[in-house]
Amino acid sequence: MKISSNYKVAAIAALIILPALGIFFLGNLKWVHKPLPILGEREVVANGDTIYHKVGDVVLYNQHGQKISLTDFDSSILLVNIFFASCPEVCPEMNKQLQSVAEKFQNEPQVKFLTVSIDPESDSVPVIANYAKAFKADLYKRTFATGSKAEIYDWAINDVLLATEQRGSDFIHDDRVVIIDKDHRIRGILPTRAKTNSERIELIRRIIDDIENLKYEYREKSLDKR
Repeated sequence: MKISSNYKVAAIAALIILPALGIFFLGNLKWVHKPLPILGEREVVANGDTIYHKVGDVVLYNQHGQKISLTDFDSSILLVNIFFASCPEVCPEMNKQLQSVAEKFQNEPQVKFLTVSIDPESDSVPVIANYAKAFKADLYKRTFATGSKAEIYDWAINDVLLATEQRGSDFIHDDRVVIIDKDHRIRGILPTRAKTNSERIELIRRIIDDIENLKYEYREKSLDKR
């Protein structure tokens, strides 16, 4: 399937106008540890333990046509967002924001990114491969994926807790990113879109801070085991 001209322009723009200036400022900001909540419904069982919402598995196909699932990201801090390749404005902006975050954690294997199409009927593997190429996805540990529409919709709404907006009767969209910890629990759902450059930088900083908070949490747990 041919990629729309709007998408081609957006993809090229994403490469040319990656927010390098924002990354410069982010590099000079100081991070302060703040414990992250665990989001989603929870249940307290008889012995007083709390069972937290966990993101269930889903079968997808990445930009290389390989079958993947959430288990492929075990032992990783995973950032998940949804998109569709023909989206003219929201998705390119959202993915450009996430690109800034991915560049920040390029050399940290424990931080990975999963961007899932909610229009899989149009977004075949070749389509998402072209989209991923525009963001140099493999270099920055970004996985773009497609799959079964029914499974993706159920997963996005009920597991990842995204898709608050619905277009028509069966088309969902959301411009936020979900931060999932190594136990598949949701630790943050953060916006990515902003009206000004300063707001964009602030949103990127918030995402980076939450990742750093999770990294700190795992470092503390590792030290406790010694």
